[in-house]
Formats: sequence, structure tokens, C-alpha cells
Amino acid sequence: MSASMKPNDQVCIDTTLKGIDPKTVNQLKLTSGKLMPAAAFGTFHSDWAQAYMKDATVEAIRLGWRHIDTARAYENEDQIGIAIREAIAKGYIKSANDLFITGKLWNGHMSPKDVAPALDATLKALGVEKIDMYLNHWPWPNVHTPGCAGEHRNPDAVPYIHEAFMDTWAEIVKQKKAGKIVDIGTSNHTEACMKLLLRDVSAAERPVANQMEMHPLFQQTALRRYFESEGIACTGYMSLGSPNRPGRDRFKEHRADMMDPVIQAIAKECGVSPARIAVSWAAQRMNKSGGFVAMATRSDWMLDNLKAAAEDLLSPEQLLRICGDDTPEHPGIDANNRLIWGQVFLWPEADGDWRILWNDSQVFETRENYKKFKISWEAHHQVQKATTARI
Repeated sequence: MSASMKPNDQVCIDTTLKGIDPKTVNQLKLTSGKLMPAAAFGTFHSDWAQAYMKDATVEAIRLGWRHIDTARAYENEDQIGIAIREAIAKGYIKSANDLFITGKLWNGHMSPKDVAPALDATLKALGVEKIDMYLNHWPWPNVHTPGCAGEHRNPDAVPYIHEAFMDTWAEIVKQKKAGKIVDIGTSNHTEACMKLLLRDVSAAERPVANQMEMHPLFQQTALRRYFESEGIACTGYMSLGSPNRPGRDRFKEHRADMMDPVIQAIAKECGVSPARIAVSWAAQRMNKSGGFVAMATRSDWMLDNLKAAAEDLLSPEQLLRICGDDTPEHPGIDANNRLIWGQVFLWPEADGDWRILWNDSQVFETRENYKKFKISWEAHHQVQKATTARI
């Protein structure tokens, strides 16, 4: 084994492994006409993985990954840029044009004046002239301290205000028209937010993709069907349940996808790992219409994850056991087991309930509408505090 990093349970680069032909990986045809590889190599990190992302990305490219998923919030765009240049120097790709790169506008850069500088910084760090897919990372401009704990709250956080979001979206569209972005999309958008966005944009300004949490125990089937009915391709993050996610995103209510009895049984039937079943499900479900993001720092895991988008491993019967078909006979295993609660983004009026981030109960068309709601909520909250018994 030739290893560029010290091997352990989670980190091992084995350059003796043979990669696969990138042309065999399923491609999603976007409504723009462009093709996007269904499998995206993720560069989000827990703290332990940050030091390895450059080498891991080079190895992923060597093995055949051609879609790299990045974001300003991951704080490693410069390392990914170095990885791309190293992959070119080693002959794994001819140029960055051989890659499909997804980037994301971070919450802290959603002020209209900050959009262009943020994108320019991303392009410079990655060493590219344009980005293939640029997503608005979250629907609201709420920021948190990097590496913060779960109890962190930003007192200036706000809910989705469509008027403000459209100001941001207009700037993203400008960058697309300027040739810096090929396609635009969203991430973590809810149905209500998307309906407002689609109502107010032209055909050329519509998002063509949405990235969202999706894994066997949190399938989001209804939301995905809605997006795809509007011509919006869906890609899923947390595809493996992200067992090494930050501590702030771990709760006793969570279940591990790869420990699910159905996943384990199918893995045994197929003679592969439970992780391979999870990503094969992501690649094959709903007629292979969507994609997935998966991060690994071991060559064998990277290769296995990529093969899921190149080989149809699961039979229709096995897919049915995981997905179900809305009948009592085939319930599937979806458990509404959301792993990213997003509690660090909560605004005061959510009153500590993370579900409000996702259930569209506080979505506002205008700043004035939110201002009126806020005044009403604060008055109610004062009465509540003054009259509630404290034991």
C-alpha cells in the first residue's frame, strides 16, 4: 500500500487501488441542458478531517470522482483549489474544466453588496474562472461562529423574508449573466420558500437544483417530488447519516442509518457494506433522478461510494423494502429522522423550536410583515413571562 497519510480507521490513502472510468457514473440532465454527475465528493468536514481534505480530494479525483461539492462555510476552498491543481499536475485530469464544481453562498454573505465579492473569493480560492453550480446555502442570512456548540444563538437571526431573499437572488443571477456561474440553485429550501421564489423569477432565473438532507431514515420523498415536478434536480447530503458529524448535531433521538436492520440485511444479501447500500439507494431511487454527496478519507470508501452511481446494485425488491410505496404492505424504513436540526440558526420568535426552521410556519413575504409579527410576538412573550407560573 502506498499511503500519503498515516492509516487508521478513518484516514488511509491507497494509491494501489484502481479507480473507475468517470464516464460510467450516472449523469443528471439539468433543465438548463447541462449534465451533472450524480455522485458528488463532499468536502464538508468535522474538525478531525480538515487537515486531510486536500489529499482526500486529490485521491477522489484520481479514483474517478468528477463532481466536487464545496462551500465557503467549510473553510477549505483554498485547500480544494490546491487539490485541483495537484490533480492536474499528476495527470488525473487535464484541467479544472474536467470537473463539475458546486459552490455555495454562505449566510454571512447574503447582503446584496457581499454576493459578488464572496463569489470572486470562491473562484480565486478554487483557481477557476467560473463555477458549474452555485447554491444559496441556507434560505436566511443567519450566521453562527465556526465550530460553535449546539446552544449557540445569534440574537440578530431572522426567519425567511422573501423580499430580502429576492435581493440576494437578484445578485446571484447577475453573476450568472456575467459568466461567473453556469447554473444556479438552492440548498435547504422548503416548499413554501421555493414556491415564492418560483413565482417571482423568469425562466432564466429559476434554480435548477436543490441540495437537501436525504438518507434512508430521512427520505423527504414528498418534498423531492415537488421539486422535481418543477424541474429542480435534488441532491442529498448526509447520505451516509454522517456518523462523524459535529457534536452540536448529535441528539439522543437520532438513529444510525447503517445500523437499521433492513439496511444491514440487504448489505448481507449483496455482500457489501451498509454504507454501500445507503449510497446505492441514493443513486437508484426514483428512477435515478437525483444525486448524492458523500465524503470519505479512505480510498476504499471513496471508491465504493463512487461505484454506487456507476453500478445498479439494488434490485427493485430491495429498493421497495427501503423506500416503501405508501402502502401498509410496503412501509419502507423512512423514520423522519432529521439529523441537521439547524438549531444554531434559530431566530428569537422560533422560541427554541428547531422544527420551525423546516415547517414553513414562519415564512414572511416582506420585511414589514415580519416587523409586525415581531412586535406582536414580543408583546405576547412579555405577557407569557409575566403570567406563567414558575415552580
